[in-house]
Amino acid sequence: MRPSTLDERRRFYAREFDLRKVRSWFAGRRLPQLCAVDAGSETGIIVDEKLKGEVLYFPFSELRKKLSKYAPEDVYYDRNVYDDPKRVLRTLRFGAWREQELVFDIDADNIPCTHPKTQDACPRCIAKALSSAKRIKVTLGKEYRDVRIVYSGRGFHVHVLDDEAWRLSVAQRERLVRRFAKEPIDQWVTRSRIRLVRMPYSLNALVSRVAVPVRGRIPKAIPRFLRQPRRAFLP
Repeated sequence: MRPSTLDERRRFYAREFDLRKVRSWFAGRRLPQLCAVDAGSETGIIVDEKLKGEVLYFPFSELRKKLSKYAPEDVYYDRNVYDDPKRVLRTLRFGAWREQELVFDIDADNIPCTHPKTQDACPRCIAKALSSAKRIKVTLGKEYRDVRIVYSGRGFHVHVLDDEAWRLSVAQRERLVRRFAKEPIDQWVTRSRIRLVRMPYSLNALVSRVAVPVRGRIPKAIPRFLRQPRRAFLP
């Protein structure tokens, strides 16, 4: 695992990223009202240094255009449902959400590990994170019909897309945090304090892995630019 170059990110979003897969993943549910990109704050590999540290928000309809413009390090969608998303975009005040998608974030970094911390995630910790995600899915599957696991590049996200889950109150989400306290989850995500979650089928450019739905085993999720000889990309 290693960070993607700017050229590789451009190639991925021009040739490999499939917006149809993103739409299909949300099919029958709700397309996000808002999306966001980080152009390169962590790696410093960025189209414009002035954008470092900035999170850029836009409506879902502009996703393809923004990916082409920024070749971002990270791509997210906002889990919130707002009464007036245009006003939220204009003011960047995100507090008054009506509903929110329920997500559990299980990161390999949350698992105690004796291996030296490097850019690469420990394979054993990744495997443990997947086991945790599966346990959460099995438990929630007794109450909800649409529970999905997505590989994030360094861990897993468990998405609960049933309508009832969207309508959970903050207090109800807090009870879920306590219920799964033994699992290595990022509690702030489930508690509703963090709105953004990685977009399925986008590139986690920090580790050069594609965020893909999990069907059984840990997916390789290796982008084509790591499987093909490197050559200059001309947009």
